[in-house]
Amino acid sequence: MRMHFVVMVMLLPVLMRAVSEGRSSCRLTNISITVESEECGSCITIDTTACAGLCKTQERVYRSPMVQNYQNTCNFREWTYETYEFKGCPLRVDSVFSYPVALSCECSKCNTDIMDCGVLSHQTTSCNAHY
Repeated sequence: MRMHFVVMVMLLPVLMRAVSEGRSSCRLTNISITVESEECGSCITIDTTACAGLCKTQERVYRSPMVQNYQNTCNFREWTYETYEFKGCPLRVDSVFSYPVALSCECSKCNTDIMDCGVLSHQTTSCNAHY
């Protein structure tokens, strides 16, 4: 009986870590974005990948003004850009739209210099009705 207790106590940290890592659900997700070009008179929906999900965070009971506080969020780890070229655009109109495609995700501090750290909307949008 004592041996079982010792084994359980030794395995407890491993099990707790596995459970806490299982709660982090930051992963690639398929999304559709609607892009409208008024100059070209067209509207398209692009299917791409983004990062979405929850990351393990800890809220401090006492927030010291001496210690910077931040929360990890689900962010792109690796990404590339793809482009779409609108057809039928007038001359001298920029007809190329570039958008990011997530290749992998991670829980990390959001770098506001290169990322939009807002909430990913799951609502589908549509173009204006004037088309």
